[in-house]
Amino acid sequence: MVQNTPNFDWKSRSDVSKLVFMLIIGAGTGSFAKWITLPLPFLMGGVVSTISLISLANPRSISLPYPKPLRMWFVALIGTLIGSTFSPGLAKTIPNLTASLLAVIVYVGVAHCLGYAIFRTFGKYGRVTSFYAAMPGGFIEAVELGTKDGGDPFVLTLSHLLRVLFVVVVVPLLFGISSGDVVVIVGEQGSEIGLVRWKDLTVILIIALVGFIVGRIIKMPAAHLIGPMFMSALCHGTGLVDTSAPSWLLYAAQLFVGVALGSQLSGAFGSNYVKIVKTSLLATTLMLCLSATMAWSLIRVTNLDFSALFLSFAPGGVSEMGLIALSLGTSPVIVAVHHVFRIFVTVLIAAITTKSASRWLP
Repeated sequence: MVQNTPNFDWKSRSDVSKLVFMLIIGAGTGSFAKWITLPLPFLMGGVVSTISLISLANPRSISLPYPKPLRMWFVALIGTLIGSTFSPGLAKTIPNLTASLLAVIVYVGVAHCLGYAIFRTFGKYGRVTSFYAAMPGGFIEAVELGTKDGGDPFVLTLSHLLRVLFVVVVVPLLFGISSGDVVVIVGEQGSEIGLVRWKDLTVILIIALVGFIVGRIIKMPAAHLIGPMFMSALCHGTGLVDTSAPSWLLYAAQLFVGVALGSQLSGAFGSNYVKIVKTSLLATTLMLCLSATMAWSLIRVTNLDFSALFLSFAPGGVSEMGLIALSLGTSPVIVAVHHVFRIFVTVLIAAITTKSASRWLP
């Protein structure tokens, strides 16, 4: 069983020092991950480094607490940044993508069911853990909602880490083998670190705060995540605001959430790593096969080719799939529309079922 994360005391120099230390180590690990071009570098860096620190601290009975409000705020920021990708340009393309976007809803439902069956029967995990581990997208959202609903954060974190890594590694290889082209993921898109637009930063923070408050007032599921995400999508999709977040802001959000995720894994090191790896890779493989099937079935009813459709359904990250599309000469905008929609649908379904999944799942 996973132990509860120790309570954080801001008045304690020890707790503050430990937090700063975890963030520094996470930033260093994330910088290395970025240097070797791993996806979600600071998220993975924060998770991996914090897990490593906890594995060293637990035998010595040293607690590594993390403040819950800080985690909630950066999750809200992540939601805002996700929503900001829904630009007027993306909104205008939606009417021409009706068939494939409707197919995304079908894909999410089928992929989630397949994944759940694998985690439940092959992995033999609990209903809640299996449900959120099987989500075909939304790394942070899946772990956040799943942990809140009583799932195992260690299984959820590792399974989704593996899903993202597996897709990002395998998809370029598949295209390379089939076409002979070399697909290189050169990095994440974003504004230059030195070009800070303080007006944009202020708008982003305001949207995150307002979305969080409104979400709480109307009792929206996972208000700290869903509220800012929908508020940001509304503001950006309608053209009310047009912000350009610097890449360091996304990296900072990844780092703080990654360290927060890692800090929840105290006492989880008796888990069966091999079983999690096998189960996650099997579920992701089935999702990729489903992505290929959906792509082939939609070629005749859309104006998109197989490459664009397959990348649009592959259960990877928005930026990584977009960069692969760019490398293949396929419209990254079209791919981004489908992935943003996939994340919205996946997270919305999960948020609606939070606190009820354990009652109706087989």
